[in-house]
Amino acid sequence: MHGLGGPKSGGTALRAAGVALVVAVALLISAAAAAASGPVTAGAGGPVTAGAGGPAATGGATIGAASTPATATNFGVVVPAPGSLIVVRRISGQDSLWSVDPANAMASQLVTLPFRPASVSQSPGGRRLAYLPMSAGPAVYVYDTKTNALVKRSLAAHGVKVVDSLTWLTSTKLLVAGKATAGRAFYPFADRLWVLNAATGAASRFRNLAGTEPSVAPAGTILAYVRLSDGGRITSGSPMRWVIERLYRLKLAAGTTPHLLRTARYPNDLDIRRFHDPSLSQRGSYLTTSTTGSDISVSYMVRATATGAVRRTINTALLGRAVTAWSNHGNHVALWSMPLADNTNTTRLLIYSPATDLLSHSATLSKVAVTGLAWSSNDASLAYSLRGFTSLDDVAELWTIDPTTLSLTSAKDLGAGSLPVFAP
Repeated sequence: MHGLGGPKSGGTALRAAGVALVVAVALLISAAAAAASGPVTAGAGGPVTAGAGGPAATGGATIGAASTPATATNFGVVVPAPGSLIVVRRISGQDSLWSVDPANAMASQLVTLPFRPASVSQSPGGRRLAYLPMSAGPAVYVYDTKTNALVKRSLAAHGVKVVDSLTWLTSTKLLVAGKATAGRAFYPFADRLWVLNAATGAASRFRNLAGTEPSVAPAGTILAYVRLSDGGRITSGSPMRWVIERLYRLKLAAGTTPHLLRTARYPNDLDIRRFHDPSLSQRGSYLTTSTTGSDISVSYMVRATATGAVRRTINTALLGRAVTAWSNHGNHVALWSMPLADNTNTTRLLIYSPATDLLSHSATLSKVAVTGLAWSSNDASLAYSLRGFTSLDDVAELWTIDPTTLSLTSAKDLGAGSLPVFAP
């Protein structure tokens, strides 16, 4: 392409003009496709590359040249390179998606986020990421790793005011829990399940089911979800009420009906959850749930999906949040713990195998809370993000570790980043 600026002959000029025309047409086609999908925003001017240390957890950044950028280009569009980590970074008060090379920590900005993300879910095959904003609204955002397009998908037209949770039903369809009342609530009694087409934005009720916190096995055959309901006053005249919580599984086949796995009842004034945030293994053989109490503790329970029977209970102190991630191959679940309720400076990574009933853990980590966990496609690496006791999620530190040993000598500092996901 260097000859385009100064051709040596008329024939060369003609051939160069033809090449330029082909490239221009390709770029126009790519831009038209991105516009049709409704991109919200994209990183301007190509990748912005951070130094090996990455932005500091306080929000500052060191900008410099990268010898090996963590991105590829598709007709001039910056996209995450295969195997890179896609994370949220906050710099100068603004959240963006970044691609981080796990080999050398080089980072490139992908797209600016017009919201602060609370969670992320990756589609089967890994191409699309769905982000749930921290703000209580009716919309989710979908990022396409192949086009760098970020689109907003709203359920407002269907009367939904708040989306509380989501998961992927297929590679293009989301299963979303939303309600027609404003504000987030600890007990989302009014949640209903919706199918949302990430490509078109079309939405419809999912089998007319009420429930929240859906999880679909990536193999796509099993759904687990929770339903919460008001159980009435505990005693006559008392302001305290019962909460009824039910854990369901559903085979994703025509004509099937939900199967009740477990039910629990508890007072509504203790911030208790019995089957919080179910998460299914790759093929749906196992699921994790967590029991929380008053924002200070959690008990992880690894269950057999067929019966709901508990395979292992893992007790830990926790600041009101459970983070788990199932491996892509086999049945290994990564989670984290804070061993003592009176020690907010100790955190460990855990990996549990229900097939062998083997639980392994790392030495103590440098920060108090894990804000995200992700396995690489071949399960050879586990990414995690950490924050301090009073820090925000989107200024967390980003690390990878060898999951076979969980040895901190294998841990690699990749700078800043939260909600890590490996690009396909």
